[in-house]
Amino acid sequence: MKLRNSHNRIRSVAATAFAAGILCAAGAWAADLPADSLKLAPGVVKATEGYETPPAMYVVANPTDIFNDHYFYNTKVTGALKRGEKVDALAKVKGWDWVLVGKNGTGIGYVAISMLSPADKYIP
Repeated sequence: MKLRNSHNRIRSVAATAFAAGILCAAGAWAADLPADSLKLAPGVVKATEGYETPPAMYVVANPTDIFNDHYFYNTKVTGALKRGEKVDALAKVKGWDWVLVGKNGTGIGYVAISMLSPADKYIP
């Protein structure tokens, strides 16, 4: 009986440690970024949901426009990216699959993550 309880305790502790490890890894992947710490170009809309650290360094996988807002409605194109171009990902919009891209540390607009590839997985 004691052996069975010990075994269950060990399994419980192991499961808790595993879950905590996943949560810690996820937390490191998506740490909050204060919106005030980001400089935005004129006309670029601040995400009201907030920002997280971007999960990777990116390269453009498919040519795409850069938009002034991460909403589809009433957005303006502020630029374009070509396939193979390295992207300065400043932040990820919380709860959305959009990345704030920048130039010289200033956010110039938003790009859908689906148009990008993690730099270490990009195939030219």
